[in-house]
Amino acid sequence: MKIVTKEFSVKTRSRFDSIDVTDLVAEAVQGIKDGVAHVIVKHTTCAVIINEAESGLMKDYLNWAKKLVPPEGEFEHNLIDNNGHAHIISAIIGNSRIVPITEGKLDLGTWQRVILLEFDGPRTRTLLVKSMGE
Repeated sequence: MKIVTKEFSVKTRSRFDSIDVTDLVAEAVQGIKDGVAHVIVKHTTCAVIINEAESGLMKDYLNWAKKLVPPEGEFEHNLIDNNGHAHIISAIIGNSRIVPITEGKLDLGTWQRVILLEFDGPRTRTLLVKSMGE
């Protein structure tokens, strides 16, 4: 079994942002023919999803996250740094996804993309891709 580990940074543009990182993840799995890639964002106020990257949906993910956990809500954590909502949303959605690799490529469905969701930007975010396989 071979293991390939790569990290890359993504700069988010606003407090709430959605960025398609599929191409960066695809570059990070080079060297693995068949296996899996673990995609992890190394922060507690953003998340990773696999879904369609259509522009309307990219906004919908964020708008619904705000409805699910409104930023103006009451959070004990806000006494420290005013981003309690971002921690809660991130915990609900999750900071990682597993993507299959087949014949050296991400094995995603026709419309599936790997998307970083930002809830406390703008910031520079670090993503780790740890790929395992043959």
